[in-house]
Amino acid sequence: MATTLLLLHGAPKLPSLSSLVHEEISLQSTGRIKSTLHPEASEIVFDSDLQRAAKDELPFYADIDRAQAIMLERVGLIDRVLALKVLTELDRLQAESFQSIAGRPAPRGSYLAYEDHLRSVIGNEASNLHLGRSRNDINATLLKLKLRTPYQELSDELLRLLRLLCSLAREHLETVFPLHTHRQPALPSTFAHHLTAFASVLARDLDALVAVHPILNLSCLGAGAGGGTTLPILPELTARLLGFSSPPLNSIDSVASRDLVLRVLAACAILGSSLSRVAETLLLWVGDHGLATLPDELVGSSSAMPHKRNPFLLEQVQGKAGGIVGCFVAAVTAMHSTPFTNCVAVGTEATRNVWPGIDHSIAAARLIRLCLSGLIIAEDAASAMLETSFVNAMETATHLAIDHGLDFRAAHNRVGQLVTIAIERGATSLLAIAQDSEMLNPEISPTPRAIARAARAGGGPAPRAVAAALDELENAIDRKAAFFRDLDAGWDRARKELRSAIASLNQRPL
Repeated sequence: MATTLLLLHGAPKLPSLSSLVHEEISLQSTGRIKSTLHPEASEIVFDSDLQRAAKDELPFYADIDRAQAIMLERVGLIDRVLALKVLTELDRLQAESFQSIAGRPAPRGSYLAYEDHLRSVIGNEASNLHLGRSRNDINATLLKLKLRTPYQELSDELLRLLRLLCSLAREHLETVFPLHTHRQPALPSTFAHHLTAFASVLARDLDALVAVHPILNLSCLGAGAGGGTTLPILPELTARLLGFSSPPLNSIDSVASRDLVLRVLAACAILGSSLSRVAETLLLWVGDHGLATLPDELVGSSSAMPHKRNPFLLEQVQGKAGGIVGCFVAAVTAMHSTPFTNCVAVGTEATRNVWPGIDHSIAAARLIRLCLSGLIIAEDAASAMLETSFVNAMETATHLAIDHGLDFRAAHNRVGQLVTIAIERGATSLLAIAQDSEMLNPEISPTPRAIARAARAGGGPAPRAVAAALDELENAIDRKAAFFRDLDAGWDRARKELRSAIASLNQRPL
């Protein structure tokens, strides 16, 4: 019956394929959708000012399209003439910093504005670059390309900080310094002992950045919208030309996963925590403890109190560390309970948090490095604190237990009583109370300096022990520095190979 009615009244007439092929496609129509996004919604989800995209996104689109054009021409999906037109226009755009696109409307985002430009200059066939791919795998690939520079910058900053810590520690192996627990002088140590501790944890933070590189170096291009493609493309070629170690292994994972962002931000958050603890320790040293000072160029003044020298840069580090945690929480929350496929909440909203997270991490590491490089140790104040704060009490109790037959708890109790008596009598040390009475043999109350020099076991402050720890740290730092150099060299080789492939295409006869 329905068929009869259609015959009587006439079915809607469909356009012929040839008319569709030659029809000029407008910015407002995608074929299925006949208008652009609502202006208010577009203002929220798309950046209408493409100047930012001209710097942050379009250069990476261009590199992706260079590799794509080389690959599609090689497998015969586009001809050499089209490939050369695309490559020529991409070079022209790069030379003018993509300003031809920056002035275009972007009703459907930066990528489609970019593609529309190529079509307007080259012709509609320029959209054949999109064969075998989707914005899904393009955006996943762009993220990894864009992450390379800040990833290297953060790694380089951490390496600089680690080398500074090790160098300063070498200079201060003999500089005695109090170790605090619960913000009270507790044990004899050295300045080098503290710096080596800082370097140890920060080296592990660098390890966490190294650990994400296999994900960063896995290409997503060719995964399409998540289902791969039936076309005879060469994802291994585009991967190599873009500096990735391998092509997509699973198309769904390639477009659905942004755990790279979470792992980078998690590493940054833990790094931020480490840096904030170093900052707090430095604040204690330059504050109430009076063990160190910062030069004028690393402190701030008060607008009202003329006597103030505020170590505010260290507070900046603490604030930035909190910001990094916020970026991680925002990203992991946006991804939580989303479908495992391409998803805007994951690929756009969660991912946007990685950039400020890395920026805060780089800034925090740099500020700590500057403060450490300018830190001036008050060695006299450090020695005085060691001599007048009973930090040799534990070692004295140990000697009583080992050399005089007391069990350690009894020795601990006796030395505690002696400290109380010393304080009541106004004595400043166990040595002073020993000289004032027969309650303690001065020979079994070693000086803080002697303890710091002798405490080798367990990673103690003895110069030889600290120097051995520094040997291991510096060797590990050198290996990581070599790893990052090799990584960067691999990316540079890929850029040269891509340029070589373009030159070879230009030289082939038509």
